Amino acid sequence: MKKSVCVVCKKEKKGSKIEDDIYLDTLRRIKNKLNIAKNNTLVVCDDCLPKAREKRRRFERTLAMWALLATLMFVMLVAMSPTLESVFLGLVAVVIFVLFSLVLYFPRVEEHGGKKGGSKGR
Repeated sequence: MKKSVCVVCKKEKKGSKIEDDIYLDTLRRIKNKLNIAKNNTLVVCDDCLPKAREKRRRFERTLAMWALLATLMFVMLVAMSPTLESVFLGLVAVVIFVLFSLVLYFPRVEEHGGKKGGSKGR
C-alpha cells in the first residue's frame, strides 16, 4: 500500500490529493529510470492547505511574469533583425525564460467536488 505524504510538511498524513500534470509525470519518469522513486501518494494535509495555495499562486504569478518577459524578448529580437536566426534565438530565449519559472513550481491541489485548487475559489 502506498503512503500518503504531504508535499509541504513532508510528513506521512492524509489530505487532499495533488493533481497530476506534465511536470510531475516527468519527474516520476526520471526518478523511476534512476531507481530512486518512492512511489508515495502526494497529498496536502489540511494544516498545510493555506501554505500550498499560496505557493501555487506564487508559482502561477511567476510563470505569467516570465512568459511575458519571454514574449517581449522574442518580439524585440525579431523586430531588430527579422531573420531565421533571430527567430530561433528568440524561441530558445522563450524556453529558457519559462524554465526559470519552474524553480518555484508547486503542484495544484485537487479540491472536493471536482474543482481545481490554486488561486481560484477565493
